[in-house]
Amino acid sequence: MSGSLRDLEEDIASLEEAIVKLAQEFNDAYENYLTALGKAVRQQLILASYHLCTQGYPESFLKLSYSQRQKLQQNLQAVASNTQKSLLALVQLSSASQALEEKEPEQTQPTEEIDEDDSDEDDDPLEALLCENESLELSPDLLLRARSPEPLSLPERLAKWQEDLEKSIHRLLKTLSQESNLLLQKADLFPIHFPQAVLEAATEAPAETSVASPPNLLNLMIQAENPEDDQPATNVARLIAVHLRLSEIEFADATVMSARHHIRHLSAQLNKAGRSYQKKQRERTVLEAEAAWRASWFEDYPKS
Repeated sequence: MSGSLRDLEEDIASLEEAIVKLAQEFNDAYENYLTALGKAVRQQLILASYHLCTQGYPESFLKLSYSQRQKLQQNLQAVASNTQKSLLALVQLSSASQALEEKEPEQTQPTEEIDEDDSDEDDDPLEALLCENESLELSPDLLLRARSPEPLSLPERLAKWQEDLEKSIHRLLKTLSQESNLLLQKADLFPIHFPQAVLEAATEAPAETSVASPPNLLNLMIQAENPEDDQPATNVARLIAVHLRLSEIEFADATVMSARHHIRHLSAQLNKAGRSYQKKQRERTVLEAEAAWRASWFEDYPKS
């Protein structure tokens, strides 16, 4: 091995060690972030529900009996607590270090065969948690990817792990919003009965389509037609619904915002390390190709 190639190999090995350490830092950072986020989500859901019941639909809330109000409040606290646990479980069940594990191909089974071979073994902790808490919308691909022999470089593996984790956070907030709106619907808080599809679609609506409202609430004007008329008239109904937004939750909580800043700092380090890693890998490939060319080159090839 030439000196240049040997130096490149050492540089690549050093970068891989740095990325493995960075993965652990990501684990710690997300654990702190999700712990703080879980508390903030609980607080923001209760605050949004308070505004909805006392300012959005105060007449409907006053029609409830004392026990009905208590039951609604207890149910909202329960779904918030479940989501708080699920947020922390995200990083515990799918660690960045696991996403960087390298296994020999002969010791690693293809992804599509894992379910069949593991069917007789103990339950996967991810599957158990999914069954225990329907609010947790983790993709099993998070764990399967770490066990599959995909030819991804270390920075790409870590970046993909982070991308999947961020998507799971948004899915959990969306699910919590939908479950909260269903609880409010069952408690007869809304003046009219909105179809479940409408309540679910409300959590998909962009913020700019909403009338100005308190944080984590969506204030929409919805057109509803009366199917009993030959020429149904269009009625406009107002829907104020829970719509938890990650940006608003972070903005309202200094601890969560600080944890997010730390994650952004680590992401910048990962991007920088990834660019360096790709550059070194490219340089190594070029040197290996040059060496291969020289090894097979003859000034005058013998005639066949």
